[in-house]
Amino acid sequence: MEQVGEEKHVCKIHRKPAQLRQEENYFFRLSRYQQDLERLFEEQPDFVQPSFRFNEVKQWVKSGVPDFSISRSTITWGIPVPGDPSQVIYVWFDALLGYVSALVPPGSPPSLDAAQASGWPVNVHIIGKDILRFHAVYWPAMLMSAGLPLPSAIYSHGFLTKDGLKMGKSLGNVLEPSDLVQRHGADAVRYYFSKGLDFGADGDFSEERFAAVLNGDLANDVGNLLNRCLKPLIKAAGPSIPAVATPADNPLRAVVAQARLEAAAAYEALDFRAAGEAALQIARAGNKYVDDMAPWSLFKAGKTDEGLAVLMSILAATRVVAVLLSPIAPATSLKIYEQLGFTRAEFESRTWADSDWQDLPAGRALPDPVPVFARIDLAPPADAPPAPAP
Repeated sequence: MEQVGEEKHVCKIHRKPAQLRQEENYFFRLSRYQQDLERLFEEQPDFVQPSFRFNEVKQWVKSGVPDFSISRSTITWGIPVPGDPSQVIYVWFDALLGYVSALVPPGSPPSLDAAQASGWPVNVHIIGKDILRFHAVYWPAMLMSAGLPLPSAIYSHGFLTKDGLKMGKSLGNVLEPSDLVQRHGADAVRYYFSKGLDFGADGDFSEERFAAVLNGDLANDVGNLLNRCLKPLIKAAGPSIPAVATPADNPLRAVVAQARLEAAAAYEALDFRAAGEAALQIARAGNKYVDDMAPWSLFKAGKTDEGLAVLMSILAATRVVAVLLSPIAPATSLKIYEQLGFTRAEFESRTWADSDWQDLPAGRALPDPVPVFARIDLAPPADAPPAPAP
């Protein structure tokens, strides 16, 4: 709550003044679980992520956890409290319980045993920062009270703004995801809102930054690298993968080995930006390697085997880029695989073990090189009608 003008208790999110109400309700004795919560936070230092959100949670608990109402008597809609028809379950309390009850398969008896057999406890709750107290303080205590296991972790994400402003109908700046997907494709949207932003913090969307991130990362760093290697490879060796083994001391091997470790750790921590950046380290190293080694010059000098070795090592590294990016840009990663002569079935059967170095299998037919990610052009087409006057 905050003060706005003469109103002393205004919701920070909805910008509406709170109403003081008094009624007789049932309460959950949260204060009984103060020490249990403190012990949980001490024993599981990664229970709430990111860490700065966890600091907020620990401060809330340290300052004391008061009991809270779990029923309402002044409204009639809702689930009746068992044994007391004058009360209904407070809607948010029942919403938390839905995490467990929703797991019961249709037709199965509505029991805790059925829910636990169908997936409880979960690995991670992903929730907005405005409901962190409910999920990181109230919900664990509720589960402790019921004798149920807790989720392994709770990850709190930030809010999304547009052009630096909070989105709202009154401002006319609401971002429509389906429109964005229709114009630019699902991969572009997935990639920007995962790798392009810090998942745990507030993030901003602007058309200009959206285009800059995608053009720089996927069209330039990854797409251009693939294209500038495949064309000279096909010209020199024909439309199939030549039998070339990458030496153990090739510098790209070390880059791949480090990047796959960083990406794995980042994905485990839901740090999608760092995971994507690890993949791009390989692509950028590949671009530098092709510039430094200049395989086109090697071909002109008659050093065909050396030129092929350079190109094949870069393409083997690019395959790893596709594996590392596949959780956040699956369609683009599939296109990379197909450009390297792999089938859709081979891509879909990949595992994380495929992020290790593998020379490309010899003899695979190579398709004609095409861009794996089309550049985003924000300029209106030449025949577009002029914008209306303000």
